[in-house]
Amino acid sequence: MKKLHGISIHCIVWIILLVPIMTSWASGAKETTKPGPTTVTFRLNWKTTGPHVAYYLGKSLGYYQEENIDLQILEGTGSVTVAQLIANKSDMIGLADATALMPSLAKGIPIKAIGMVSPKSSLAVVARKDRNINTLKDLEGKRLALTAGDSLTQIWPAVVAANNLNASKIELVYVDAAAKVPVVLEGKADALLGSSADQNFILEERGVPVVCLNFADYGVNVLNLALWAHVDTIKQNPDLLRRFLRATKKSLEAWATNKEKAVQVTAATRSDLDPKVIAKQADAYFPLLKSPNQPSAPLLTNVAADWEQTFQLMKQYRGLETTMKVTDFYTNELLP
Repeated sequence: MKKLHGISIHCIVWIILLVPIMTSWASGAKETTKPGPTTVTFRLNWKTTGPHVAYYLGKSLGYYQEENIDLQILEGTGSVTVAQLIANKSDMIGLADATALMPSLAKGIPIKAIGMVSPKSSLAVVARKDRNINTLKDLEGKRLALTAGDSLTQIWPAVVAANNLNASKIELVYVDAAAKVPVVLEGKADALLGSSADQNFILEERGVPVVCLNFADYGVNVLNLALWAHVDTIKQNPDLLRRFLRATKKSLEAWATNKEKAVQVTAATRSDLDPKVIAKQADAYFPLLKSPNQPSAPLLTNVAADWEQTFQLMKQYRGLETTMKVTDFYTNELLP
């Protein structure tokens, strides 16, 4: 057998023949060992509505799949329940109202906000347009419907103080939450404490044009919906949470140029959802994604000033008692 620089031609032939086979084996090994997508259960704060369209849109556009995440979107029954499900690790990530969870966090529930979705509150005075209420000052001499003990009523004194309103000139009409819209429709009250993404739609559908005066635009803002995870998940699986947040940020950004698709894929999740209502709710909700204290902050950022303002309002007007620092409630370490 002839040799070429000490190597037999026979050996060279075998090497040439074996290279593509070995390459194929290596490729096959990579394919079989590639991990499949990680299932992430994501619990909404409530039944599917307009504020949730971005998550369904992002899933339909493949943003979560690109991050190797199999996103399972689950409807909720309230923010406090979401917190419990995250705390006992039944679900991995949850969407819940920050003000609703602060008392639970103060008692040591082991979850944190990993991203703030809507730092601007939709809490508002919803007033009949025909009552000439164009500013909060115009409420003086008018009747305001509210519900004793609810979060809106508890925070209302802060709005009065921040805007130097004469509270004695505003007649408070106390009714059950479900009765606020009817008393305004019937003219028994000129305005109500509610949300600029809720009661205003109902009133206008009933033929009563309204004006919405958002608390946040009058110096009193409380945080709204945030994304929450267990502290163990934050420590043990930060990469997965980073991938989830990256896909979620893309999903929120995609809403502006995919409104029709967002409504379509969301409405398709339940037969009783009205696409027109979903669209109105989404249009009212998405302007709330920017921080009132730092509008230039990237989406999902926990802005310190937003948290501090909410923290102080909760302590002063809603009886929050805690030795925790406000920075213990959230983290920005996982944001894209």
